[in-house]
Amino acid sequence: MKFLLMFKLNLSQPQMRHLINFMDALFACDGTATIARLNNLIYYSTDQSAFTDFFTYSPSNEAQVRQNTGLSLVQWVLEKHLNSFFAEPVFKTIDDSKSLKPKTSKGFDITDWFFDTTNSHGYYYGSSFVTFHFSRGKRSIPFSLYPYLREKTVRRINRHRSKDKKIAFKSKYAIAKEILNEISGYIPKSVPVYGLFDSRYASAKLIEFCRRRSWHVIGALKNDRKLMIKNKQVARQLSNIAPYTRNREFTSILVKSSNSSTCHWVNTKQGFVNEIKDEVSIIISKRHPKDRRPEFFMTSDLSLSASNALSRYTRRWVLEVDHLYRNIRLGLADFRLRSYEGIRRYFDLFDSGLFILAANRTTQYR
Repeated sequence: MKFLLMFKLNLSQPQMRHLINFMDALFACDGTATIARLNNLIYYSTDQSAFTDFFTYSPSNEAQVRQNTGLSLVQWVLEKHLNSFFAEPVFKTIDDSKSLKPKTSKGFDITDWFFDTTNSHGYYYGSSFVTFHFSRGKRSIPFSLYPYLREKTVRRINRHRSKDKKIAFKSKYAIAKEILNEISGYIPKSVPVYGLFDSRYASAKLIEFCRRRSWHVIGALKNDRKLMIKNKQVARQLSNIAPYTRNREFTSILVKSSNSSTCHWVNTKQGFVNEIKDEVSIIISKRHPKDRRPEFFMTSDLSLSASNALSRYTRRWVLEVDHLYRNIRLGLADFRLRSYEGIRRYFDLFDSGLFILAANRTTQYR
């Protein structure tokens, strides 16, 4: 209750009661967290239709609720280091998340067939999300859970809607840009900011978007990206540069994570990646000297060593912890709401429950 009051949500008394009951039942539920089961766990439970209508038809300003929630969360993360002498950097991480549904479950607006980016082959039936995590020092918080819809899915939803109720298609890049724009106004300009992206989100557009705001980027790159090494005129693919880099040019480093260190063999090159204006530092990383499948990372902060850059990149792992809590502990895929608006509100309030869990779990970084 103390954590929810921090958000300063402009909700009526019945809406606040439904929200508290939803949070309470979500934490207490063991197993499938459907609306019917959550309603049965409430001591003073009402008719199930009233609980469902809270998500679907209850009037509220969704944009204002998200703004108040986001501002309160960012302030909570930043307040611990506001008066510190050393400017602790802020890390903003964006990634994909998925929620599986049975193939026989039809009628949900947001469910469809999506390409499985985890295994890079095949498709899965369910829902796809763009997730965002915000961290600084030892405080980290899941910030947003935005459902991604295919163009085909958007056309199917809009087919039976009036013009004023149609929803617009947004690519993953547009969603990521919208989330970053939303959070940029909350961060003081004196605080250094790093965006952490995997190879799917380390696009030239998103990197240039961050650099225009003087944010640094640390991300993984695919081996088909082209690099023009400084003082050379020909751009070559990363997959062609690595085999011609001699083993004696690699050095062993220790990459620190939360409670352990891993040895990597790295070689650093500076140059220009295709379609990115600023000079970047490319890190070729091997798990052992004879590794024939190296991984490639880039950082726009040329002052960072390879060890520091990779150590900061490991902070992306906290998104996997968020995924664990959402899908396994809280049951993200158990929703039974049909409409897009009801499901979107369900996810917003569902993520507020994850906020509470994240605020009470201690994430140690060294």
